[in-house]
Amino acid sequence: MSAAFSLRGGQSAERSLECPAAHSTHSLRSEDRMSELRMPAINQVALAGRLVQDPEFRITDNGTARLTSRIAVNRAYRDRNDEWQEETSFFNIVVWRQLAERLADRLEKGTPVFLSGRLRSYSWRDDDENSHYLVEIQARTLQVLERIPSGANGTAQADGEIEDEVETESEELELAA
Repeated sequence: MSAAFSLRGGQSAERSLECPAAHSTHSLRSEDRMSELRMPAINQVALAGRLVQDPEFRITDNGTARLTSRIAVNRAYRDRNDEWQEETSFFNIVVWRQLAERLADRLEKGTPVFLSGRLRSYSWRDDDENSHYLVEIQARTLQVLERIPSGANGTAQADGEIEDEVETESEELELAA
């Protein structure tokens, strides 16, 4: 069994997908190295959860609206003893420009939301030379979900989805400052 790959410059290559243990040799031509493969740059995140803090809205020095908050996302799973467990993950979120302006008065701690966007990471050293690392989700869309009354059957209906435009490089750079 083999698979064909596209390499830089339009060249094609073929790599054996046979189990290495089944053969004494593993055929992989030198030009088929993984470093030569074109890999798509995918950075997409979609989460549903609740805001765990009231959003902070501000206007940056260059006049761009910015809204930040944190979201909690729960995951239920069965452990080794077949008992239900729940874990909660927390994520920083950032919303820019018109989307931030439209959501500033609609969001509060506890609001259920669905968002999609991309991950962005930052690293820096403070005045004491301590290293810091931050990962946040830059939301491209954010949908406020309707709260379901206790005991209600069915699913939540969307309260409206708002989509943002792609941010500019200057806005990204300002965040790092």
